[in-house]
Amino acid sequence: MKKHFILLLLIIFSVALSQAQEIVFPAVQGYGGVNPVPFEAEKPDPAAQYKFVIELGHRYSDKTQVADMLDYAARMYNLHIYAGVPRENIQLAIVVYSSSTAIAMADATYSQRFDQTNPNAALLEELIRNGIQVIVCGQSMMKQNLLPGDIYPGIKMAVSRFTATTDLMGKGYKLFVL
Repeated sequence: MKKHFILLLLIIFSVALSQAQEIVFPAVQGYGGVNPVPFEAEKPDPAAQYKFVIELGHRYSDKTQVADMLDYAARMYNLHIYAGVPRENIQLAIVVYSSSTAIAMADATYSQRFDQTNPNAALLEELIRNGIQVIVCGQSMMKQNLLPGDIYPGIKMAVSRFTATTDLMGKGYKLFVL
């Protein structure tokens, strides 16, 4: 009887494992993972143009880890690619400000302030490689004594979060605040 019970548990466990889905990264590799949806679901129109601006301003407390908010922004991009929207139909901008400004620091500056290299560096590289704009607030830079050389290469600098976001919204971007 005990053997049959163990065998039954092994079968159930094997079936459960075989049906477990691997997380996929259709564009931004290694970040913003997407759970495959194996059933019919509503999807965005692949012919439409999608323009998003995501503001990241909440406290980034664990400076040893990739910022969850930045990973979530990568997920938003990956979800659209997974759903069938071509890359050329997606324009994403991420505006970093206030307590999240450390995300945008160059490795040398990050190391001076937090005794390690920027854990967001590889994700920033992936975002930039995928044509995603990353913009840092100049007001936040000034409040935190950051100069242009202190910012990660490829990140744009704006006068402020407000001017960056309103300019993008004027160009048709939809605002998301994380």
